[in-house]
Order: sequence, then structure tokens, then C-alpha cells
Amino acid sequence: MKRFKLFQRTLIIMVVLFGVIATVTSILSGWTLARRLTEEYRSKGTAIAKSIADASVELLLNRDASTVQTIIDQFLEIEGVAYVFVTDENDAIISHTFVPAIPQEVLSLKGEKQRTVAQDLAIQGVGDVIDIAAPILVGVVGYVHIGMDKQIIRSSIWSAIVGQQSLMFAIFLVSVLAARFLVDRVAQPLSELTAYVQQLASHDFSSSTPVATNLARLPRESQDEVGELASAFFHLEEALRQSIQNLKETTAAKERIESELTIAHDIQMSILPKIFPPFPNRSEFDLYATIESAREVGGDFYDFALVDEDHLWFAIGDVSGKGVPASLFMAATKTLLRALAGKNTHPDAILSELNIELCRDNDSGMFVTIFHGILHLPSGTLVYSNGGHNPPYVISPVGAVTPIENTGGMALGVLPETRYRTKTIALPPGARLFLYTDGVTEAMNSAGALFSEHRLCEFLQQTHEDSPTELLRSLLGELKRFSLDAEQSDDITALALYYRGEAH
Repeated sequence: MKRFKLFQRTLIIMVVLFGVIATVTSILSGWTLARRLTEEYRSKGTAIAKSIADASVELLLNRDASTVQTIIDQFLEIEGVAYVFVTDENDAIISHTFVPAIPQEVLSLKGEKQRTVAQDLAIQGVGDVIDIAAPILVGVVGYVHIGMDKQIIRSSIWSAIVGQQSLMFAIFLVSVLAARFLVDRVAQPLSELTAYVQQLASHDFSSSTPVATNLARLPRESQDEVGELASAFFHLEEALRQSIQNLKETTAAKERIESELTIAHDIQMSILPKIFPPFPNRSEFDLYATIESAREVGGDFYDFALVDEDHLWFAIGDVSGKGVPASLFMAATKTLLRALAGKNTHPDAILSELNIELCRDNDSGMFVTIFHGILHLPSGTLVYSNGGHNPPYVISPVGAVTPIENTGGMALGVLPETRYRTKTIALPPGARLFLYTDGVTEAMNSAGALFSEHRLCEFLQQTHEDSPTELLRSLLGELKRFSLDAEQSDDITALALYYRGEAH
């Protein structure tokens, strides 16, 4: 079928070209032949007219019209001569060959004394002719008129064109047969390549079985574009097979990494407190914390614990960077921080000792910001120390939002000799404490705008009566609405503490 379509298109092109060539050739040949035959017949008629004129001089001078008639009758037998007539010096017809009567169209014909005159005529009953008038004795005696039939010229032209077109048609038929043979030679390998490509498109390249084909001969047999096309398809098949193999290996490696990251995420989340409320038997406070990693694992963390019956320790931190390195550094930091907080009641001393440990053999140059404090539950006194972290906000019972005064410490893991200080504030009953990492205020929307501390303060004012759980869940919803479809750029971690006061 494909070979037939290709041959059909080739045949259409050949027919169009043959038609154009045949038409142009016929026009040019007919025009050239018409000029040549017209010139030949004019020369022939002129020669006949002059011959009759030379032979009729003495006869006409002697007024022997019957002999002149005999002479001109003989010339009707010559091919192409339609008529002959002779006039006297006054253009009156003396002898003629017209039967039964002289046509009116020739009565007005006149000759010239000094030269032979040829003109085209259309005579009723005779047809189109070339009338040639030759003077007899310079017109003194009269004129001889010869009519050369133009139909003979047309017939000769038509016969020549028919012969020429017949030859061209025979050549066309031979060309069609040759084209069919050549098209078959081209179309057959193309049809085989088409079938091969159809198999190629549906082949499972994940298997080691090659596409079944017998086209390996084409690059050897066809030293042309068809052979190059076949070679290109074979190269494509090999490249696809190799790409699929590489993709399988890459996918397997990616799945392994994703599985390991999932496990790492689960391990990381397992070291963070995740049971809320954490102290259901304590009515003096309520606490809730959440973390949303930008990747499978991250560097943010939070922690809290009852140091004793009267003191609650809590902390929040943010490790530089993201991903696996940050998560490992975070795990080490949180573990050390929890251990130091369990044996030391001074927040500044805890950070100083932790900083020394983190600076030791810190070839990666990573660091962490930490805010932590110890709340005296009976009185609401909070002793805290800050290591380069965002200052938390205190939300008063009436909704006033105020940042905690910074203690001026720098991030941990940078300089081992860094010293940290503590400060103390009193939380009134009904106050709330909000701790967060910069992933909250630096959340970005698709236009590149940041959520900002200003929006955070407005949000905290609007939700100052919410419980810690309601506050943080509302915050995550607000951040998602702000960011829309923008990708999360940093870990989002927050801890909210509601201080009710002494137990009732």
C-alpha cells in the first residue's frame, strides 16, 4: 500500500511534467513548422507564378487565351495549388481554374509591376489560401495569380505534432515503467523501515530482547539516504536501550535514596516530642509544637521537658543549611542540648558548654541558632538565653504582642570562646509565649514577597485567645494561603506555650 501511494504521487508528478512539456513542445514545434512551411509554400508559389509568367508572355501578346488556359490547368496537379488565374494589364481575368465561377474575393486582387506580391485570403468554397501575384513582362502584359492552400500547411503541422506527441507518449510509458521499478526499489526498504519503527515504538526496552528485524542488510546494500536512515534507526534503538537501562538504574538508586530519606525523616521525627498534650496532668500550662521540613529531612528542632515539678525547660533551634547534613547536625545538637539541660539549671552555661562541644572537630563549618529557657511554673518567672535565634514573642492576655529582649549571644558552633548571658522576665497568668524559626517569617510567595515579622505580629494579635494547638494549626494554614503554589524554601518550626498560672 505504501509503495502504491509513493508510485501514485510519482505518477501524478510525471503526468503534470509530461503535460507541461508536451504542451510547450507542441506550441513551439507548431509555431516553428508553420513559419517554415509558410515560407516554403510562398517560395513554391512564387516559383510557379514566375514560371507561368515567363511561359505566357508571347501567348498573351498574341491573345492566345486558350493556350494559356491549357498551361495553367496543368499546375492544378501540383500539391498545394488551390487555383491559378491570369489577368491582363487592367487586372481583368483572362484564364482561370475556378469551377463553376470566379469567387468574388479574387476579383479585387491586383498585382504590382515591379515585384511579386503575397497576401493571405479566405475564399468561400476554397478555404484559406496564400495568393501570390507575379507580373508578366513588368505588368505590361498582365499578372499571374497562384493560390497556395493553407490547409495543406495545417495538415502537415498536425501530422508532425501527432507524430511528435506519439513519440513522447511512448517515452512517457517507458518512463512510467522505469519509475515504477525505481519506486519499488526505494519504497520497499522504506516500507520495511516503517514496520520496524512501528515495532520499535511498542517494544519493551526494559527487556534485553532486541527488536526483531531483517534490515541489517540495508546499510550494506543501500549506500544512499535509505541506508543512512536505517543506520540512524539502529543507532536510535541502541541509544533507547541504553537510556532505558540507565533510567532503570537511576530510578532504582533514586528509590533507594528516597527510602533512606524516608527512614531518616522518621528517625528525625522520632527524636522530637510529638505527643500532645505532653503533660496532661499539669494544669499550669499548655504547650504545642510543630515542624514542617522543606525537604525530607531538615535542620530545625524543638524540645521541652520538666526539669522538676516546678520547672519547665523548652528550646527551639535552627541549623544552617538543609537536607541530610543539617539533619545530622541537628540530631547531635538536640541530643547534647537535652543532656546538658538535664544537669544544669543555668541557660547561659548550657549554651556555652554546648557551643564548645559543637565547635570541636566542626570541619563542615555548620552552626545552629538556639533559644531556650526555664520557666518557673508557680511564679511564671522565665530565665532564658539566646544563641543568635529569632527572639520569641510574648502575647499578653489582652493581645499585645512584644518580642522578648535579646541576650546578644551568637550562633553556636562558630567560635568556642563565645560567652552567653541570661535574662529574666515574668509571664503573667493568661500570657502566651511564641517561639519560631526564620522559616515562618521568610516564607515566600510566587511574587517573591516574604511573610515578614509584621504579618506574624498581626496574626498573633488576631489569634491571642487561641490555644497553642489552634494557634499553630492556624499559622500553618495562613502560611499556605500566603505562599499559594510557591515551593517551601525553608523548614517551618514553631512552639507555643500558654501559661495559666498556679494549679487550681
